[in-house]
Amino acid sequence: MDAKLTEFTIADYQIRKQFADKLAHYARKNPKQFLQMDGFYLPDGGDDLMNPDDEGDCLQAISTVELMYMFGATVRVLIGSDADRMVAVRQLQKLAEWLEVNPDLMNLAEPAALYDNEFDDSDIPF
Repeated sequence: MDAKLTEFTIADYQIRKQFADKLAHYARKNPKQFLQMDGFYLPDGGDDLMNPDDEGDCLQAISTVELMYMFGATVRVLIGSDADRMVAVRQLQKLAEWLEVNPDLMNLAEPAALYDNEFDDSDIPF
């Protein structure tokens, strides 16, 4: 083994290999449109685009397209390893309340016209 490799680079290699192994599976899946809701903790304030509430939380909702490994989750939650658990819980509650009060946010999960336009697919291998 190369002496320059560290535990971090070995772990990074293993993670990258795990993702690479999934590519063949992803190639057989159709992309799926999702509503993506994010919570940001900005205790020192935000800017013109990110304006946090009194607790330092800023919420965002956007449309995104994903390829899912298995069946395509109804809801997926990602919480960073450096996140404060109580901030994450508070933001999850706020995101759930936001969606409950604003059901039109689900329109962001509908396929976007942006992806319906014609494109040259001659280089797609199928």
